[in-house]
Amino acid sequence: MVSRNHISRLREEGEPNGRRQRARRGFTLVELLVVIAIIGILVALLLPAVQSAREAARRTQCMSNLKQISLALQNFHSAKQHFPPGSHAENEAERTAVHQWTIYLMPYLEEFAIADRYDWSAGDRSSGFAAINGPLFRTTIQSFLCPSDQIGYVKDWGWSHSNYVGCFSADGSWVEPEGWTADNNINHAFYNPSVDSGRRAIFNLNRTRAMKHVVDGTSHTFAFSEVIHGADGQLDFRGTWCVDHGVAYTHRLGPNSTLDDKDAYACPYPPRPGVPCSKSPSFGTAYWAARSLHVGGVNGARVDGSVQFVPDSVDSEVWIALGSINGGEADANL
Repeated sequence: MVSRNHISRLREEGEPNGRRQRARRGFTLVELLVVIAIIGILVALLLPAVQSAREAARRTQCMSNLKQISLALQNFHSAKQHFPPGSHAENEAERTAVHQWTIYLMPYLEEFAIADRYDWSAGDRSSGFAAINGPLFRTTIQSFLCPSDQIGYVKDWGWSHSNYVGCFSADGSWVEPEGWTADNNINHAFYNPSVDSGRRAIFNLNRTRAMKHVVDGTSHTFAFSEVIHGADGQLDFRGTWCVDHGVAYTHRLGPNSTLDDKDAYACPYPPRPGVPCSKSPSFGTAYWAARSLHVGGVNGARVDGSVQFVPDSVDSEVWIALGSINGGEADANL
């Protein structure tokens, strides 16, 4: 006969084993599926928010880069009493030893190594320039790169890309009328609407402006914006800081326009998404839109140094007015 004390002892000894068995109990299949579903929902909710926060940070960094460039422009003007030319050719007819606005601003961007080593007698395009200044042209300059885009180089040449370009026209091609004797197409309104409008921009080929030329007001006139440069390894000079076509854009097309940029150089096929391109009638009648990988618009910097995000939906006339230094649109605001 089992005594009560023996039964009590068996119960006391059995309870820990029972608790351990209950502690080892795992999830049922249904419970596991519910947990996985909840985690999936949380990831789906959080991932867009994380991506949006990252893009907001990239866009802020991009605006900071534009601010640095616009302040460098202000400092250049303070030192020289004029802005740098958009592109300057030592021999205008043949465009030998060409220098871009980017080169002029190097000391004011604290890129002293490039400024000190740049050979002005060779520039871009002169005989032997690739051997002389090529190593500099292959240099990646962080202040010229928007973190929303990739880092890359131009096929064959290896020239480094940039995401920031100067405004060369409000409504026409990158060379203004009478700006280059070797291309008479620039003097025909069909190819270059600025022939009839008379609008001019802060930059152009062999043109040097100053504050006094910005009659529309420095707070109403854009000096810089963004560009989506060519994909790494493509023969696409758009968004290349050492080449005239690479440092320019115009307001002829709206931000992130679905219409083609017109380029006299190579248009890669297939083009990079968001960067449509087709052949321009001649070298001087090329033009390119402001473009970016930011959602819904581009960043731009005014002549006064202020920076603003411009939506793709901006009115075309307002956008053209913002590119002009002398259009008489003093009330051009976003």
